[in-house]
Amino acid sequence: MGMPYLLLALLLPVAALHASGAGKGHAAQTPSATPSSEVINQPLSAFELKGTQREIFRRVLQARLYHQGIWTLSDPSQTPVTAARTIASLKPTFVTGLLRIPDRGSLSNAEVDAFNAVRTAVLASVKGCRFDIVMNAGSEHSGDLVVRRMREISARVHPDAWTFHIAPDDTSLNPEVFEDGIAYAHSQGKMTGYDGPLSMIPEGVDYIVVRALELKVHRRQIEILREKHHVTILVELPTTTGGKADPDCEAYIGKLSSSERCAAITSLAENQNSWGYRFAYPVFYPVEPDKHAFDATKESLLMVTIRALLARFN
Repeated sequence: MGMPYLLLALLLPVAALHASGAGKGHAAQTPSATPSSEVINQPLSAFELKGTQREIFRRVLQARLYHQGIWTLSDPSQTPVTAARTIASLKPTFVTGLLRIPDRGSLSNAEVDAFNAVRTAVLASVKGCRFDIVMNAGSEHSGDLVVRRMREISARVHPDAWTFHIAPDDTSLNPEVFEDGIAYAHSQGKMTGYDGPLSMIPEGVDYIVVRALELKVHRRQIEILREKHHVTILVELPTTTGGKADPDCEAYIGKLSSSERCAAITSLAENQNSWGYRFAYPVFYPVEPDKHAFDATKESLLMVTIRALLARFN
């Protein structure tokens, strides 16, 4: 994706996308000057967060243990306890992606146990670390239903944040889903994040995920997002979405050597402070089409690099 296209996408008005009709799996939106349920969301303040965004996102780790109900680590020696030990040793302040919850149905006991095992281990050494849950908001069509889903999940686990995922090829979203979902999360003191096409960022989210296409980010893209939204920008590696292989994800996992992977994440880590974003270090990530996550602990050079970069930049 070239830089001019990125800039154009960022500047497209969301209203035009809503009025354009249905994206994949969405009903067309009917424009209305006065929506029946008008919600104006704002990011949570430092007082509400009990800490600044700078503190919360100082040291971000990406660790996917369950993806739509499936355990992601293929090595039989890896368990929630061993994964928790690794994550805790890196002393994160924010852990993203432990659970990408199923689109329907309840969380399994195994998912709940894994989430709680990691959270307990990390909080024992890093008080105040926050944890999100990744939810596919693109599959939802009703604000009431998305809030009901969030309530059900919150009864099993207690996330500090909700990252709402939209497929990268979607062209529209249902504003009500985001308005109500963000409002509910904020009413509980929980942060919300957005991971989807950058032309459709909803109002009120607390952080925005930018994918490092071709394992790179563009400084001007980050600047535009920061100037417009004034929230934390999280840079993450590309990953499989909806079972569809991603060429950048495939390259990172299957084509790059260990030293080339180290060079890619080093570049992303080095620029984060001067460019104004936070890099999510991929420990158990990205996810392949078979729902297995790349396990960085199996490459000693990569783990040594991650530890060194965290110590230097975070």
